Amino acid sequence: MANSNEQERVWGGVLLGGKSSRMGQPKHLIKQDGVTWLELAAAKLAFKVEQVALSGAGELPSALASLPRVPDAPGLAGPLAGIVALLRWQPTVSWLVMACDLPDVQPEALSWLLAQRRPDRLAVLPQLDEDGPLEPLLAWYDSRCLPLLEKLAASGPPSLNRLAGQTGICVVQPPVHLRRSWRNVNTPDELRRSSLSLYRRPEPNASVRRPK
Repeated sequence: MANSNEQERVWGGVLLGGKSSRMGQPKHLIKQDGVTWLELAAAKLAFKVEQVALSGAGELPSALASLPRVPDAPGLAGPLAGIVALLRWQPTVSWLVMACDLPDVQPEALSWLLAQRRPDRLAVLPQLDEDGPLEPLLAWYDSRCLPLLEKLAASGPPSLNRLAGQTGICVVQPPVHLRRSWRNVNTPDELRRSSLSLYRRPEPNASVRRPK
């Protein structure tokens, strides 16, 4: 079991995503105000965590070339492959995970997520509606969640929604004013209709540290 010092250490992981077949272009390279979504995600996390790492394959903006990069876990698919890879790579820290296609993430939503951590919680997975799906791609995972994720990966479909009901998994509804942070954009039509830059975003050149 992680000790109290380890529980306080949080790193941030940005999931680059898959083939982006519905969007027709790599979503992490879509630009908002001249800056890629990937850079924006990394900058937002950098203000809340000790270290930011990138998970998955794909071209990187030159501004992020110095960040640690973690390949997806072999033999796994979807976001589960990226999250398992992050926890295997650094098993003594917890992870604040963010997908690259969540352009409306508010800094307050990240603070809210971190405030939900408890010693008995293995993960905090938001749920926007009481009977709706979990939102595992902007969520917090403790290092102790890895065995449960490994078990999930070894049997059945690689859906993170299967974590619901497992011991130590906290499912909680975010405050209404923060819920747009979990709105993802998957298609060109959604991109055209999306109203971006609804809040003041952090500077993309925010300092991000390499692991020691």
